[in-house]
Amino acid sequence: MAESRNGRRAAAGKGRKAGQQKDGKRPAAGSARPARGTLIIIGGSEDKRETKVILREAVRRIGSGRLVISTLASDYGEEVWELYRRIFTELGVRQIGHLGIEYRDESEGDPRLDILAGATAMFFTGGDQLRITTRLGGTPLSDRIEEIFRRGGVIAGTSAGASALGEMMLVGSPGGGLFKVGDMVQMVPGLGLLRNVIIDQHFSERGRIRRLLGAVAQNPRMLGIGIDEDTAIIVENEADFQVLGAGAVYVVDGHDLSYTNISEDALGSTMSVFGVKLHVLSQGDGFNLKTRQPASLSADAAEQKVRAEKVS
Repeated sequence: MAESRNGRRAAAGKGRKAGQQKDGKRPAAGSARPARGTLIIIGGSEDKRETKVILREAVRRIGSGRLVISTLASDYGEEVWELYRRIFTELGVRQIGHLGIEYRDESEGDPRLDILAGATAMFFTGGDQLRITTRLGGTPLSDRIEEIFRRGGVIAGTSAGASALGEMMLVGSPGGGLFKVGDMVQMVPGLGLLRNVIIDQHFSERGRIRRLLGAVAQNPRMLGIGIDEDTAIIVENEADFQVLGAGAVYVVDGHDLSYTNISEDALGSTMSVFGVKLHVLSQGDGFNLKTRQPASLSADAAEQKVRAEKVS
């Protein structure tokens, strides 16, 4: 599928479209304010029983702020809400609200906007990412969530909630066996809080490397980020992320892609992709989204120690 020209939001219906100002005009290129907030993007199935490393880090960053949990991706919203409400309360969050959305509302008078009043953090639970973008993308609710992020808030998402935070999301998956040109790798716009990125989750557990490679082959300017279960990336200033958790993070970089047959009239042929870089990161590693360069934080600390010893 060709890359969408408007990857910032999910499909919009009537009313103001994604990326438009109130006067109906789109802002000039590069005019978007840089985000001051933090994204915590979780590959799903984060530990909820024992050490809760990822959720504890989210709570540390939320501090004394107000958290709103969005369960709109789930078929079992009330059950999921009760689960996360209990966990976050036990971990010390004192102000928690629930955003469950059964319908789309593009009006400025949506009463659910009151739920976000005073919120400093959002947590998107798992389920179906299309439920998030089709009901939320391009609405005043989505604008309010982005404003929380731009002002320095914390936006977290797990599983489907993680995929929805990127500029584009993957829906559907190629079948078993070899990845053939023409296999279903469907992409639709996400909420766009992390631009120029496609996020995939439950990554190694569900064998999703083929579909992420296919997505990057079709959209080489995008970074593909696959995140294992019980693993998260913590993104600061839209520039750097660190890895936290038990699994790995896989970064697929197609910037230097030299050839792929995915755009040719070769339906049924096995996919070819040349020149793609793959980085595999674990806890203690980081990645610069601007330079597209990984770094081992533990290695950097060791190097700084050696330099300090030489000076002394």
